[in-house]
Amino acid sequence: MMSQYVFPSSRGLFRIVRHGHRWRSLIEAREWARHDSAEAALDALRLAWPQARLPQTLGEWRYIAEEPALPHARLARATNTFRTSSVDPSQARVRRSRRIQGRPSRGVTDHG
Repeated sequence: MMSQYVFPSSRGLFRIVRHGHRWRSLIEAREWARHDSAEAALDALRLAWPQARLPQTLGEWRYIAEEPALPHARLARATNTFRTSSVDPSQARVRRSRRIQGRPSRGVTDHG
């Protein structure tokens, strides 16, 4: 998840999302514009949507911090989930066929 500011309004969900070194202003899932700073995105949204009554400062918006996107962190979470799902990693894995029983494969005849 990327860092973003969120503000719910009667006109929709307004978001200011960090996108690389720039900021995107969004209304619901639709991108409105891109800006050099979060404050510039807020000013542009306030000018374009005065009826939404958006707060004047970003401090009044809900801030959602960026989660670390390190590959080893994702791997650790995936491994932790696997180990806590009551599967013993020392047991041999049993493979099961997805074929329906009693139905031959294509090109295989029943007779010998």
